[in-house]
Amino acid sequence: MSSQILVVAALGRPFTLGTLYDARKVRLIPGFTLWEDDVLQANTVESRQPSSAFEIIASDSIEDKSSLMDIEASLKASFLGGLVEVGGSAKYLDDRKKFKNQSRVTLQYKATTSFKQLMTNLETKHVEYSEYFQNLEATHVFIGILYGANAFFVFDSAKTESSNVQDIQGSMEAAIKKIPSVEISGKGEVKLTSEDSAITSGFSCKFHGDFFLPSNPTTFEDAVQTYQQLPQMMGKENAVPMTVWLVPLVNFYSEAPKLMADSSTPILRKVRNTLEAMRELEMRCNDALEDNTVKLFPLIEKKLNNFKNFFGDYMLNLRRTIAEKLQSIRSGSENESAMLQLFQENLKSPFNIDSLNMWMDCAEREINVLRSCIDIIEEARHKVVLSESEMFRELLDPNVKHAVCYVFTFVTDQDPFLNVLSDFLDSPTSKPKKLRPSTKDYWYISDDIPEMMRAKAHHFRNLALDMDNRCVRFLVASIGNPKQEGAGIHYYREGIQIIDEFTKPWIPPVETIQDRRELLWCDCELTLDPDTAQPALTLSEGNKKAVSGTAKPFDNQQRRFQCYQQVLCNKGLSRRHYWEVEWSGYVRAGVTYKGISRRTWNQDSSLGHNKISWVFDYFPKSGYNHIFDAKKTKVNVSSPGFKKLGIYLDWPAGTLSFYMVDTIWVTHIHTFKARFQEAVFPAFLIGHGPDNGQIKLL
Repeated sequence: MSSQILVVAALGRPFTLGTLYDARKVRLIPGFTLWEDDVLQANTVESRQPSSAFEIIASDSIEDKSSLMDIEASLKASFLGGLVEVGGSAKYLDDRKKFKNQSRVTLQYKATTSFKQLMTNLETKHVEYSEYFQNLEATHVFIGILYGANAFFVFDSAKTESSNVQDIQGSMEAAIKKIPSVEISGKGEVKLTSEDSAITSGFSCKFHGDFFLPSNPTTFEDAVQTYQQLPQMMGKENAVPMTVWLVPLVNFYSEAPKLMADSSTPILRKVRNTLEAMRELEMRCNDALEDNTVKLFPLIEKKLNNFKNFFGDYMLNLRRTIAEKLQSIRSGSENESAMLQLFQENLKSPFNIDSLNMWMDCAEREINVLRSCIDIIEEARHKVVLSESEMFRELLDPNVKHAVCYVFTFVTDQDPFLNVLSDFLDSPTSKPKKLRPSTKDYWYISDDIPEMMRAKAHHFRNLALDMDNRCVRFLVASIGNPKQEGAGIHYYREGIQIIDEFTKPWIPPVETIQDRRELLWCDCELTLDPDTAQPALTLSEGNKKAVSGTAKPFDNQQRRFQCYQQVLCNKGLSRRHYWEVEWSGYVRAGVTYKGISRRTWNQDSSLGHNKISWVFDYFPKSGYNHIFDAKKTKVNVSSPGFKKLGIYLDWPAGTLSFYMVDTIWVTHIHTFKARFQEAVFPAFLIGHGPDNGQIKLL
């Protein structure tokens, strides 16, 4: 091995002829050359070697990157072990995809210009500074350098769904292959078809090159312009060492250190495969951390970050040890069995790749289970709270009378296998408690609990869709509770938890309701429809308030009441709904079908004087009445002159109830019983002739 000439990729390192090199540690020895400058110059031959090449790859593996840069196996292992610090275009080796679910395509432009070599007739008599050899850690000297330049344009898509990666990558490759032939206008504008513009607009571009550019390209259009300028930029000023040839120092000085051996191809392949597999795992973890579902669960995010940190610490130690073993094998102080022993120790540790991938499989399954529940809930109005304190802030909102919370009870940042990893890092020589994650430790491995969680998510969604109102808040939270499997639907009333397995609100018989909060389950926010308002009514405060007065000019809107001073609300109701109104003066309040007559003074155009409207009436001169089909029935109330009226429609049960409203209590006044045939619209008659009135929806 010691007499062989080495051919090595330069990787952006500042090599010059005659410079010394330690092939064991893969590093340049600065400040020393084997010959004086005049000897070097006199014995240097330079020949032109012009060439250029264009290549595209869609792989991000170190194997394919190394192939592009003509890096042989030993140097590749040294790079992976952290022995080589690269520069210039070789920084492309360090540019790795962050996410597995991300498309990447790389375009390489490679050019060579010249080859310099030292004449082979240089002998030991020309060698200077031989007295320093015994103190130098050098094994080789540079005798040949191929000059040129590399440029890498790295195009990335945004992170996407795994099923789309191949399709996007295919589109990227097709577009990037066109770069050498894309036309640039006289104004310097890149001419792309609309299809190519649409495809490439989502690409980002990074440039790694041996060329000095005023600014690096960041878009596809930038890359086109830069690429087409590169051939004109080539010359001696832009040429750097690409490949170097080295001969052993023992050819000139027999006592010089030797490169005793190098690792065999199987060993080097094992180094590459192990570190590549670890890198794939890191990308999986990054994908998980960027998942929108994970961002909703800080404890899951913390657990993944802990795993990533433990894994990163182990990888740092592993790479350092690989580097040490490579140097020891090359110096002859250890043989290949030392590297094999390192990998055997890895297999016997909890950080073996199979165990780490198994843990990641489990983590991804948990995320998928949580996502399936979130996706079910997504359709309904809800708010995800990221902490227990945020949840209680929502619960204590004075406007929230009821809160229904879908609670993930088994989500935690604790994990038995993470404890094993942490303990192993603290004491790597001790025997680990376990080598693999135990699936029995994870609730989401079985089908029963996830199925139950999804069933509860469906129920929660249906509740939220049925009760879309201001006074009921629907929350999604993660609060640990080992006694409740997977998830629960918790009910809170004014900030106090009432039950942890809520099914549906219970509303007492309408005649017996006294607690206003029971009606607020069905709170309904309404506005008045200005297109139905009779011209004597003035609407204000966002169509919440209506006051009777003098008639104004009006359009011939078909839905407008033209005779009686009436107005409808903006939507028809056909479920359970409760609304409140402040009223004064002469007012009727109730509901009607939309087919009520609107353009005549016939009696059946008046609310309550037909078979399609049900109202409660207040006339200051005569008191309170309920009216249906022109039948007016007087009602005595306990608090005459009350200012706030509550109306509760239970459309499925066929009831319409009226209540006097106090701050927290209600008093039942009257209930109509009917078999409703269609949606009903909240309706008001406000004032009549000289008798004014006004209402305000709350």
